[in-house]
Amino acid sequence: MFEQLISCLKDIPNVVWSGIVASCITLLGVMLSNGSNTKRLKLQLDHDAREKSKDKINNLRKEVYLKVIEDIEATNIHMSTLVNRDLVNSNMTAEIQAITASIAKLKLVSEPETARLAGELSAAFGALFLRLIPRLMPVMEARSDIEINDSAYVNSSAEASRVMRDLHKFNEEGRQDAVIFQALQSNYDFFSAQAQQYASARALAYTVRNIRVNEFNAMLLPEMKELSKLQLKVAIAIRKDLGVSFNVADLERQLERHWAVMEAEFGNAMSGLKNE
Repeated sequence: MFEQLISCLKDIPNVVWSGIVASCITLLGVMLSNGSNTKRLKLQLDHDAREKSKDKINNLRKEVYLKVIEDIEATNIHMSTLVNRDLVNSNMTAEIQAITASIAKLKLVSEPETARLAGELSAAFGALFLRLIPRLMPVMEARSDIEINDSAYVNSSAEASRVMRDLHKFNEEGRQDAVIFQALQSNYDFFSAQAQQYASARALAYTVRNIRVNEFNAMLLPEMKELSKLQLKVAIAIRKDLGVSFNVADLERQLERHWAVMEAEFGNAMSGLKNE
């Protein structure tokens, strides 16, 4: 049987064998080409998928990172103006809540190092806020003294003005009742003296308030300086995540120059107040 098969194969003309060989070679080439194309297509699709995922993450990061930088600046302003705000009727924690929420979003999409630094910054903001609260109480007390004495001064001045009008009317009418005149004069002297006392107390309260505000600012300045160093680290990490070029040494020098100007101006302001 096998010998017959061999014999039949030998009887096939060479032209036929050439066609069979050529067809096999062509088929093999097509199979190899298809396999190669399939492999390249798979690699291209995988690459495109990675690029799309990377673009999606980068776009999301840009949105989150820009909001974080915006909220950091807003929180810096909030911290530096706390001493001048109405702490009774304002929500002191609103800005802290905003930066905390922004950093929480950042930690979801950022690289591990950026997330770590952002977490440290969030904790630093919270810790500084807690340290500032007790230092603000003396300022609030002085402001309360100003408001109390100012209100009492306004009321006493109003009463003194009312009595003065009654005295003018008494004189204009040509009345001769000494007892009424004396009573009006005594009331005027009383309310005038009270107004003067409240004015003096109010002036003292302003002085005390200014001293306490200056003490608060003197404490706050070095705190904010240290905080800005951590903020710079976060900004550098964000730039690295986004692929933005930067020079660490140059950014650090800019920060140092910024604080040198701030500290010099603060010192000049304090000297000016002492000389007044």
